[in-house]
Amino acid sequence: MIELSPLARPYANAVFSTALDNNQQDRVGEDLSMLGLVVSTPEVLNIIENPEQTKTQIAKVIIDLTSDQICEITTKLINLLAENKRLNLIEAIATHYHELLEKNNQTTSISVGVATTPTEETRAEITSKLLASHGEGSSIEFFEDLTLMGGLSIKIGDESLDLSIKGKVKKLVNQLNF
Repeated sequence: MIELSPLARPYANAVFSTALDNNQQDRVGEDLSMLGLVVSTPEVLNIIENPEQTKTQIAKVIIDLTSDQICEITTKLINLLAENKRLNLIEAIATHYHELLEKNNQTTSISVGVATTPTEETRAEITSKLLASHGEGSSIEFFEDLTLMGGLSIKIGDESLDLSIKGKVKKLVNQLNF
């Protein structure tokens, strides 16, 4: 499968620049999040991949589905993507756009995977350390991952820090297989 990120990046940069100029960067971010969910549904995916429909018809369906919920900038983006036969990039554009938005707002999204639900005290300690090192505006999300066997894994942007038992075992196996 083709990597969509390099194709999506110019569109995300352009729509972010336009949204920033119009002071609608948060609104467009919300629109793109919603569109990412809409186009990932099987029904809409079937419409997008249907060779019998023109790209303009597909764009009209997507716009009609979200008609009163998206702003003009987002509508123009959908029409542009349809014109360039790039409607399949919406999710990748949304991902890159949110990275640009976080960078602009000087915030970071941090995902913390834990093997078992941490106590409130442990959660507060992890949160305070992450906020101290990555900024108070960062959003931290905890989720359970039973495959970790213990410990935790932290994902910040495209960086990962694996402090789990599973990660340590994997590292040991790699060292033994040298």
